[in-house]
Amino acid sequence: MTSVIYSSTALVMSLSFLIPALANAQTSPSAPIGKEVETVTVIGSRGKPRTDVERPVPVDVLSGADLKMTGQTDLAQQVQFTSPSFNSTKFGINGATNFADPASLRGLAPDQVLLLINGKRRHQFSALNLNVSPGLGTVVSDMNSVPTAAIARIEVLRDGAAAQYGSDAIAGIINLTLNRASSGTHVVATTGVHHEGDGITYKTSLNQGLELGDGGFFNYTLEYFKAEGTNRSDPFTGTIYPTAPAGYVPGQPIPTFPYLSANPRQDRGVYPTVPFRVGQYGSNENETSQAFVNAELPLNDAILLYGFAGYSKKTITAFGFFRAPVTTANAVLSIFPDGYVPILPGESIDSSATFGLRGDYAGWGIDVSYGYGQNTLDQWARNTVNASLGTSSPTSFYVGQTKFGQHVVDIGASRAFGQIGVFQALNLALGAQYREDNFKVKRGDPASYAIGPLAISGRAAGSNGRPGYAPADENDLTRSNVGAYVDVEADVSEALLVTTALRYEDYSDFGGNLSGKLAGRYKITEDIGLRASYNLGFRAPSLAQIGNRVNTSTVQNNQILQTQQISSDDSRLASLGIAQPEAEISNNYGLGLTGRFSHILGGDVSATLDLFQIDIQDRIVITEGVLTANFPAVAALFPGVREIRFFTNHIDTKTQGVDLVVSYKNEVFDGDLTLTLAATNSETTVEKQRDTPAQLLAGASAANQGFKLLGPTSIELIEVAIPRNKVLVSSSYSKGKFTYGARASYFGPVTAFSTGLSAKDPNVNCNTANRCAQDFGGKTLVDLTLSFQAHEKVTITGGINNVFDIYPDKWNNLADGYVGEAASYSNGQTPFTRNAGQFGFNGAYYFVTATFSY
Repeated sequence: MTSVIYSSTALVMSLSFLIPALANAQTSPSAPIGKEVETVTVIGSRGKPRTDVERPVPVDVLSGADLKMTGQTDLAQQVQFTSPSFNSTKFGINGATNFADPASLRGLAPDQVLLLINGKRRHQFSALNLNVSPGLGTVVSDMNSVPTAAIARIEVLRDGAAAQYGSDAIAGIINLTLNRASSGTHVVATTGVHHEGDGITYKTSLNQGLELGDGGFFNYTLEYFKAEGTNRSDPFTGTIYPTAPAGYVPGQPIPTFPYLSANPRQDRGVYPTVPFRVGQYGSNENETSQAFVNAELPLNDAILLYGFAGYSKKTITAFGFFRAPVTTANAVLSIFPDGYVPILPGESIDSSATFGLRGDYAGWGIDVSYGYGQNTLDQWARNTVNASLGTSSPTSFYVGQTKFGQHVVDIGASRAFGQIGVFQALNLALGAQYREDNFKVKRGDPASYAIGPLAISGRAAGSNGRPGYAPADENDLTRSNVGAYVDVEADVSEALLVTTALRYEDYSDFGGNLSGKLAGRYKITEDIGLRASYNLGFRAPSLAQIGNRVNTSTVQNNQILQTQQISSDDSRLASLGIAQPEAEISNNYGLGLTGRFSHILGGDVSATLDLFQIDIQDRIVITEGVLTANFPAVAALFPGVREIRFFTNHIDTKTQGVDLVVSYKNEVFDGDLTLTLAATNSETTVEKQRDTPAQLLAGASAANQGFKLLGPTSIELIEVAIPRNKVLVSSSYSKGKFTYGARASYFGPVTAFSTGLSAKDPNVNCNTANRCAQDFGGKTLVDLTLSFQAHEKVTITGGINNVFDIYPDKWNNLADGYVGEAASYSNGQTPFTRNAGQFGFNGAYYFVTATFSY
C-alpha cells in the first residue's frame, strides 16, 4: 500500500503544473461559486442525506451539467472524463464490446460494479465479452442505453456495498438519478467531427417536465444519436494473393482467373494505389434512438406513486479483419476474388419499467416496488462467406440472439429514531428482495453454423468473422434468489457516526451467502473528518457465465474438430474436478480523510483522500483453451473436440489504491472560478491460482503436468490492461454570458502481450524468447470549451476534445524501424492495441452544441 501512495503522490505532483494553466475550465452553472456549497446524497446510506465531510464512505457526485460540458456524446465517456476511478474505453473489431462498452471501478472487472437507476437495480447486457480485452469473460451493464439528457446527476460510490444492495457491488455502485423537473423544456442539438474528417456525429435530445396531479411530475426524454465510423488502420503490409489459386494442382497450368498479372489488385481496380488500407479499425457506426420517463404522483398526504421506464434501440455496424485470398481456409474466390472484410451489424434493444409506492405508516417509511428489464442482442454477418459451403455459400447471415431478462421485487422500511440510550440518533432500515433472472441463446441461420463439405479440406465452417449460434449453443436458463437485509446507522455523538449492515441471499442454483458492512466517520473538527469501512461482499456468477456455450469447427489431420466453450452445468466438467462457479467473496477495506476549509485563498476548499484494499477470493474467470490432444482425460470425455474452455472460481486477487479529490471555489474578478483535481492510483495483482485438478491432468505427459488454467495473457488483462494511474485536472470560469472551460486528463501506461515483438525495443519486456509484452506509455489529453449565452433561452457551446490530437502508442511494426513486428499489429489493420483499454484512438474531436430552454 505504501508504494501505491508514493506513486500516486508523485503522479499528482508531476501534473500539478497544469493547474495554473487551466484557469478557464468548466463547472456546473447552477452552482454558485464563492459560497460554501455542500452536495448531499443518500447512496450508500439509508439514513439522512449527508455531505462530503459527514459521509462514512466516498461518493463522487456528477451533475448533469458537468457531464454535458465534457463534450462527450456517450454517457459512459462523460463519466470517464469526470470520475477518476471509473474507466471505460471504446473498442473496434472486438466481439461483444462492439455493442456495450466495458466499464469498471477501481481497476476491477465490469461485472464487479452495480448499476442502479433511481436507487433500483438495473439489468445487465445479454452477451459475454469473449475477446482478449479488459473484462474478458464478463457481462457489462450498458450505461449507454440510458439517454444522457434524462440524467440529473450520477452518484459513484467508491466502496463495497453488497450488504446493502446485493451481488455485483464489490467495487462500488453507479447510481443514475433521473430528472425530476415538473416544468421546463430543454432541446439540445450537437454535432462534431474528428480531426481526420471522419466520425461525424449528430445528437438531438428533448427533455420536458410536466406537472402531474397535485404536486407530482412527469418528466420525459427523447434522444436520437448517429455517429459515422472512424478508421485508424495503417497501410496494409501483408500478402493478399497466393502465388497460385486455392486448389491448384502442381504441374498443371496456372489459371489466369482471377490473377490477371503480377499486380491484380491494380488491374482490377481494387486497392489501386499504394499504400492502401484494406479494413476498418476505429469507432463503430452507431445509430441510437432512446426514450425515458420518470414520474411521481402523490395519492394522498402519506402515499406516493412513482415509476420510471425506458427504451433504447442501438444499431451498431462493426467490422472484422480482412480475409485475404492467400488464406485458403477463408477463401471462396468465385465470390470474393480479392478478399473481403466481414461487416458485422448488431441491434441491441433495452427496455425496462419500474413502479412502486412510497409512503409513511406508523412512523416508518415504506417503499414497495416491482421492476422488469431486459436486453436482446441480434447479430448478423454480411459481406462474408461460409467457406466450407464453397460457391453455394450465402454472403449474408443471421447469427442469432442473446437475451437477458430480470424481474425484481423490493420491499423496504426505514425509521429515524431520536435519542436512544447512548445514541443521539439512530436510523433503522430493513427489507427484502426477490429477483428472477433469465438468459437465452437463440440459434442463427443454418448456413451461419453449417459444417459444409469443404470443411474436411480445411475450409472454415460457419459464417466467417462471426460464426452463428448452433443448436448445441442454444440455452434457456432461469434462476431466482431471495434476499433480506438490515441496515443500522447511529450517531453515537455529534462527532461519531457508525453504520452497519447485514444481508443474506439464497440462490436457487448454488445456495446462500451472507455479507456484511461496518463503517464509521469521526469528526476531528467540524470541517475535518476521518472515515473507515469494512465490507464482506460477494458477486454471484452471471447466468451467461453459467449457461453460455460456443461451438466452432476447425480441421486437424483431415478430421473436423470443434472448439467449445462448455457451459458450467455440463456434468462432464465435474468428472474433470471442475466445480460449478459459486459466488466470489470480497473483503473490502477503506480508510479516508475528508475536509472542507472555508475562505482559504479567499474561497472554499474541500478535499478527500481515501485508501482502499479489495481482496477477492474465488474470483470467476474463463480458462485458457485446454487442448484435448494434451490431456487424455479431457479427450475421452469430449470426442471430436479440439479444445475446451469453461468458467471456474480459480484465482484470488488483491487491489490496493488511493483516491484523491480536491476542489477550490472562489469569486474572482466578479466571476465564478472552480478548480478541481481528482486522481486515482490502483494496482490489482493475482495473488493465487488454484492447482489444475488432478482428474484433468490424469494421463498427461510430464511436460503438460504444469499446465495452468489461467495463462499469462489472461493475468495481464486483470493486472495491467487498464491504467493504474488516472488524473483529471479541470477548471471553469463563468462571468457574464461566458463560461470558459479547460480540462487535462492523464491516463497512465498499460501493457499488452503479442508475439513477434522485439526485445531490442525498450518498451518491450520478454520473459521467454517467444513471449513478450509491450508497454504503452501514459498520455495527457487536453480539452477546451467555451459557452456563450446568446439569449435568455439559448446557449451555444463550442469545444475541442483532445486539442493536441494525442493518440496511444502504436504496436511495434517494421515500418517504424523495429526488428520484429507485433502479431497484434495485424499487418497494419490494428495499429493500436485491442488488448488494453486506455482512452481510445480517434484523436482530436471538434464539436458545437446549441441548447434551447423554455
